[in-house]
Amino acid sequence: MVERTHAEHMPRGLFGHVTDAFRPISDNFRLMLSHLDARERFEYSIWRMTDPRGRMSRIADQFIRASGSARAMVVVVTLRGEDGVIRAFTVARPGVYQGARVEVRTGDRTAVRVFPNEVFEVDEAAAIFYTYYLTDQVAQPYQLREEDPADTAAVPLLWSHAESFNGGEFQYLTGDEEPVADHLRTILNQADGKRRFTYSIWRMTDPDDLRADVGDYIQAGGSAEALSIELGYPGPDGAQRLCTLGHPDQPVEPTTTVPISTDRAVRVFANEVFTADEAAVIFDEYYRTGRVSGILTRRELDLAAVLSEPR
Repeated sequence: MVERTHAEHMPRGLFGHVTDAFRPISDNFRLMLSHLDARERFEYSIWRMTDPRGRMSRIADQFIRASGSARAMVVVVTLRGEDGVIRAFTVARPGVYQGARVEVRTGDRTAVRVFPNEVFEVDEAAAIFYTYYLTDQVAQPYQLREEDPADTAAVPLLWSHAESFNGGEFQYLTGDEEPVADHLRTILNQADGKRRFTYSIWRMTDPDDLRADVGDYIQAGGSAEALSIELGYPGPDGAQRLCTLGHPDQPVEPTTTVPISTDRAVRVFANEVFTADEAAVIFDEYYRTGRVSGILTRRELDLAAVLSEPR
């Protein structure tokens, strides 16, 4: 095993030592860089540690960092100049800087605009990292361009929708851990009518405020075996509308109640009860298109009335 001389900041925000305990160092760089997705895992960096006992402190912010995705990443290295000042440089393939700038997302709300010869894929970036690991330098024939703050731009958040559980627990609907369709199915199947009652999603109008919307949303309440689904939207007159969705080909009677909190329930018709898997399909279509299937029945609710009853 090689001596632990370097530390790493991994894509999921974890710190560790660069080690060959599990795989060769060069393969480790390739693996870590392959995890970058420009959605949740934006950066990977390494640096030489100052403490031989293994504390992961940097030498005056000298490091090499890759940002972006496995298919399109920017590599930045910091070096000390003859004047003793640490400066950041963008690594590039040899040649003239030309062509339209390429925008590479480097964070939730940031991107950097670089030249085409400054964009790398995993294998080439891993080789640059390995050379830096061995020499503390970026080898020829690569060239360096000092970073320009003007190259960094603010970009909108990737996430278009937000989600809420039990009328609270607001968060972005990202699809990072699993595809959105699978996530919706997972969450709706967690409804138990005891602690997990309601789930809703909506398209955000203000990325800085998860709760901001224009009245368009879809929500479900109950348990995985029996969910009621409601669709909210502004009507042609601008007034808020709310309707309960139903199966088009099932008997309407009898009515039943679906719990939406520890002490309240909504009364729905028999054809307005869905399983979690059925609801997930409807939620996914709403997420992708902003609409629900036209074959579903819609029963408009009177928002001036009390819409729930004691359990």
